[in-house]
Amino acid sequence: MDTSANSVPTNPTLPLSRIVQGKNPRTYFDPVEMADLRAGLRAAGHVIQPIIVRPIPGTDLYEIVAGERRWRAAKDVFGDDYDMPVVIEALNDEEAEAIAVIENHYRAPMSHAEEAHAAKRQLLRHKGDKEEAAASLGWKPELMERRLALLTCTPAVLEALTQRQIQLGHAELLAGVPPDKQDAVLTGVLAHKVPVGVLKEQLGRFARQLAAAIFDTAQCSACPHNSARQAGLFDESLGEGYCQHPTHYDELTLQAVEAKAQGLRDQYPLVQIVKATDGGAYLPVAADGELGVGAAQYAACQGCASFGCAVSALPGSYGDVTPSQCFDAACHTLKVAAWRKAQRESGQEAPAKSGKTPAKRKSTGAVNPAASNAQPSNQTPQRVKDYRVAQWRKWAARELMAQPERNRRVMIALTRSGHTGDVRTIEFGAAAKRIVGPWAVERFDFAAILSEAEAIDAQHLEQLMLAVTASAAFGVGLRDLDALLNYLEVDEGRHFKWNAEFLGLFTLSELESLAGEVGLKAKMGMAFKLARAKKKGDFIKSLLAVPGFAYEGTVPAVMQYPRRAVSAASIVQESDDLPVASGESAEEEALAA
Repeated sequence: MDTSANSVPTNPTLPLSRIVQGKNPRTYFDPVEMADLRAGLRAAGHVIQPIIVRPIPGTDLYEIVAGERRWRAAKDVFGDDYDMPVVIEALNDEEAEAIAVIENHYRAPMSHAEEAHAAKRQLLRHKGDKEEAAASLGWKPELMERRLALLTCTPAVLEALTQRQIQLGHAELLAGVPPDKQDAVLTGVLAHKVPVGVLKEQLGRFARQLAAAIFDTAQCSACPHNSARQAGLFDESLGEGYCQHPTHYDELTLQAVEAKAQGLRDQYPLVQIVKATDGGAYLPVAADGELGVGAAQYAACQGCASFGCAVSALPGSYGDVTPSQCFDAACHTLKVAAWRKAQRESGQEAPAKSGKTPAKRKSTGAVNPAASNAQPSNQTPQRVKDYRVAQWRKWAARELMAQPERNRRVMIALTRSGHTGDVRTIEFGAAAKRIVGPWAVERFDFAAILSEAEAIDAQHLEQLMLAVTASAAFGVGLRDLDALLNYLEVDEGRHFKWNAEFLGLFTLSELESLAGEVGLKAKMGMAFKLARAKKKGDFIKSLLAVPGFAYEGTVPAVMQYPRRAVSAASIVQESDDLPVASGESAEEEALAA
């Protein structure tokens, strides 16, 4: 048939050689179905149903819109010169693809994956309007949603669906699996020819129940890995209430556990998240019972750096909190043994009979003080150690300013021992400004400062010299600070202040221990329990406002420095005898204990 690119043929046929493939949403042509089609054409002797084509501007060629299967079969059976019956339409790309999808859907249907890709393209052309996109394809909106939902499958899964290697049910189930796992699961399905029902059972074993989640599952409502999404769209799904992304579920769970642990850090000195891989040991600690340590020691334990709670990150108990735990097994063993010994010596523990486990009487937490020489003890938290050393330095500096004679003797000792480098310029400068007023200019040039010093009023020289030595209190090492405090006979009661800054260093558990030690707990009586139930800030306010309590002069043990003999010989001897801990100098061990 003779025609040009710009004229519409009167005879609805075109040579196959002038017809070319178009943008067919179908990418897979089933070999069996194509063989059947070719056999039908041979039997009929011609193509009965025309294909739809559109002209290609500027050429004498036509592009297939719908009917590529018939075009392929006719070329194989009749050759390129065969006059193909056609319907010629002037269509844009959007209209052409819509017709192609509709034609394919109702003849030999495309694969669901091919329809999913076509649906996505139509959705983009309609600027995200799903109803319009569905209408353009002759689909209901529900079908559009189902096809689009398949696009959460990886390209390999969609290709397997197109090639008829897996069923739609396989793809629907895999759509909820994390993309980085889909291909591995697909490989297993193909290798072992896993039926849809078996795949569903296997995936169900790894899914997590959202009802058991300890995190807010509101964020899961729109997640593609929420089984409810597949349940509402697909014939095959795990049903509602499952997370099909175990790794993400576990991440959210751990975040929730960590958030819970963070909320407990004001209550306990140590909050330990317990994971299956940890293998760490922690033991319950209490006043009574099998692992009891006695009431006095338990009160001290509550202020120990190794006392706290365990927050579970173990399956089946996510977020469970186990309070009153000791994370120093060696110390725990010693405390329990000391308490049992005290009970035996006081007659509160019955002797063993006939090799049987001794029967224990109910303990009241009290014991005859003479029965044991062990004193309650604990490990001071590092933050408190740092605070008290800073305070000790301030107290020593004040005493050096208040004791002129000892001040001079300290300077002599510093000079003779080669410790003049312990004099601190910044601290001296701050003291000097309080004594003589601000310097004209901050300098580090000796000649310039010398002329400046010459201009200082003589009445200030004595105080400035005291300040020089006092500044060394901020530079000496911990062992020398120990000697300095003892030499100056610093009275902690004259310097220590009860305030929110100090109490804010402690957790609620540590505050309870501290209050018991200094008598605040007893002074408050029943009011203490009510105050203890408050938030930390309010609890501290209650502790600082107890009527009749002698705050002035009462110093908690944690702020008291270790007393040493004040003679030079004994100080040197005792300092030499101080133990050196691993990773900590002897001077640090002396004051940090």
